[in-house]
Amino acid sequence: MKIVIHRGAKQIGGVVVELSSDKNRVFIDIGDDLPGVEALPFEGIEGLTCGDTTGSALFLTHYHGDHIGRLASVQPDIPVYIGETAKQILLNLAKRVKRDSLAQFEKIRTFSPAEVITVGDITIRPLMVDHSAFDAYMFVVDSEGKRILHTGDFRTHGFRGGKTGKMLSVYAKGIDYILAEGTMLSRTDETVMTESELKQKAMELMQENKNVFVLCSSTNIDRIAAFYHASRAAGRVFLCDRYQRDQLETVSALHSDKSSLYNFKKIYSVERIETVPPKLLSLMDNVGFCMLIRKGAKYKPYLERNEDKLIIYSMWSGYLRGNNADPMLVDFLAPYSVVELHTSGHATAGALKEIYDIVKPKKGLIPMHSEKPEVFKSIVGEENVILLDDGEVLNG
Repeated sequence: MKIVIHRGAKQIGGVVVELSSDKNRVFIDIGDDLPGVEALPFEGIEGLTCGDTTGSALFLTHYHGDHIGRLASVQPDIPVYIGETAKQILLNLAKRVKRDSLAQFEKIRTFSPAEVITVGDITIRPLMVDHSAFDAYMFVVDSEGKRILHTGDFRTHGFRGGKTGKMLSVYAKGIDYILAEGTMLSRTDETVMTESELKQKAMELMQENKNVFVLCSSTNIDRIAAFYHASRAAGRVFLCDRYQRDQLETVSALHSDKSSLYNFKKIYSVERIETVPPKLLSLMDNVGFCMLIRKGAKYKPYLERNEDKLIIYSMWSGYLRGNNADPMLVDFLAPYSVVELHTSGHATAGALKEIYDIVKPKKGLIPMHSEKPEVFKSIVGEENVILLDDGEVLNG
């Protein structure tokens, strides 16, 4: 089996991986570059964006833009796959802000966790993992007597991350190569708390502050679940707009029977402040609230209405400062005092070592999605790491 990292061997995001036999090609992700970084050239990829696409298929680990942002460049006859809930989240997003993508998203095929999908002489088994995108996956890919584990983006410090090792011990036996993300290897100064610890801290903040505004990704469902349950425990009203409510109700409908974490029973939907019913405004004033917000003018009246408030920023700090800073976000938050409460959606060095020791790949680990792939050598041993350049072919 041939392994090629077309893009993303030595950068975070913009990733495209190809695993192919003599007859078929499986591509994993087709991401856009992160904002603020020097974009790599995006040239035609044979069998995916140009050329003969017979026997090709594209699998998406999750819905973040640095993994699906170039989806429009894929040839229309290629089957594209993603998790069932992830597709619904994408459709909700498209109906709100990306209507030109709606038709393409509707055509995406879906898979279930651990379901085996066949693309000619290649088989792919998706394994659900914990990440800041809900319904994210690793893939075990088999062909021509070789087995590869593609980790996608994952973590073990989330609510569901503790199940990763047991899952791999069952489904990832006899692996030849691990293709592993290494996002956190260049972010060693970041504090990595567990999602449960973050939830506890959120609860303490809500007990101390009556009115709390939270700015986080609308599709980071586990993070929103942490704030939702923290607000309920503190006796606060939980508020969001209709789009956000749709995302939460989508997940609740498909997953609340599996975990109470995703049972979003009591959500008040609000839009512009002048349309909020007086009874709800009175309830907010009496018991306090937790309100999910995003950068945008419609949230300013809520912020200005409440002098006694706490604003929590719960996303990557790089969007506030440095090369990746979002100017609109920075301007939106500039007038206010902000508390940062966040933890990464990516694996720590310890988690990467843990999965390596469980899987024990026979031929080694291939880094991707990392600005410092060479750091893997200090984690799993120099002799066990295979560094590839973008476009370099490894015949496994």
